[in-house]
Amino acid sequence: MRERADRVIPQKAITVAIEGPPSRRSYGVIANISTGGACILTDASLPLGQTLEVELSFFREPAIVPAAGRIVWISGHYQVGALRYGLEWDAGSRDARLTSLIAQALQ
Repeated sequence: MRERADRVIPQKAITVAIEGPPSRRSYGVIANISTGGACILTDASLPLGQTLEVELSFFREPAIVPAAGRIVWISGHYQVGALRYGLEWDAGSRDARLTSLIAQALQ
């Protein structure tokens, strides 16, 4: 059994641009984030199991952080525009810069 990473609820907004079929570029915000993945709030309709390329924008961080992950759970209702997606990072997305920015999100 895999150990669950500690989740951080950001004190400052982390926005996300989502690339990946079936939709075009979509936008959302991070509800919580960890070194294992993130919970994304968006009105985009994305399928379970979909691999996404995302660009994370951390508060007062000048450079966008690219990452990739797979949707492992979905909750909410599209009709009210409140969809939550659980994204598990791909192994290549778990780099030192992302880990450092996640730790800074606590502050």
